[in-house]
Amino acid sequence: MMAYLSATLAALLWGTSFLLTRVAMTQIGPMGVAALRWWITSLLLLGLVAVSDHRRQAFGQALRREWLLFLGLGVIGEGAAYVLQNLALVYTTTVDVGLIMNAYPILSAVLGVWLLKETMTRRTAGGLVLALVGVTLINVGGLLDPGAAAPMRLLGNLLALAATLAGAFYIVAGKRVVISYGPLTVTALAGVIGAVSLTPAAAWEGVSPGWSPEVWVALIALGVGCGAAAYWLWWYAARRMPISQAGVFLYLTPVVSTLLGIVVLHEPLTVATAAGAGLVLGGLALVQV
Repeated sequence: MMAYLSATLAALLWGTSFLLTRVAMTQIGPMGVAALRWWITSLLLLGLVAVSDHRRQAFGQALRREWLLFLGLGVIGEGAAYVLQNLALVYTTTVDVGLIMNAYPILSAVLGVWLLKETMTRRTAGGLVLALVGVTLINVGGLLDPGAAAPMRLLGNLLALAATLAGAFYIVAGKRVVISYGPLTVTALAGVIGAVSLTPAAAWEGVSPGWSPEVWVALIALGVGCGAAAYWLWWYAARRMPISQAGVFLYLTPVVSTLLGIVVLHEPLTVATAAGAGLVLGGLALVQV
């Protein structure tokens, strides 16, 4: 039960990231937002590591024994994935990004079966498909809106696809080490590497402080909520269930981002959105039965 709750909370927190990122990018470039959010996340988690002898020992062991894997997790899963996602939001619509990133749970589930030798039950597969149909319905409803067009849409969609692949790699590759070293150690170490790898690009892009309070709140929320808290919750859940099962909960993310658009940005609630959200909840219920 706690694993289900943790996966749900992680997906809900990640659902706020699109809106928060758009707020932050009103005054900061996509590279800068990605770097700053991971510096906030990693510094917070490093502080938690430092106050525990056990965590410090696990951190050192992970760095010595699995440095190459953590390099990949940081650079690809926490560096490239978020830069690509942020750039995608510049060139295409939020609807398109959400539609493409629907492949996230499916790719993660397939990689989990292939690389981690996990099993996928028929109920889990059914839940994945049902939730996929639901989220696709939400996004297709958005695509029918003539005001959803964006310049350089194809480039943005390709960037979103690349971000999805990088994120799926992070989830599957990270599970192997999170079992040995724990959620906090994995997120902290990969986060530091991701932040360091993003810093040169952010410096090249240019980051000038003096942001509005709204941007500061968005950055802190991205670093603490969507970063430290969400990843700890996700890895807590992923240690206790197959990736294919945990992945179904990720379909909550675009549902939350859509609902925030309705509540915060006053976008209309369509029949497709309501029906799609219902199918997603049905898919989650099927997995938990």
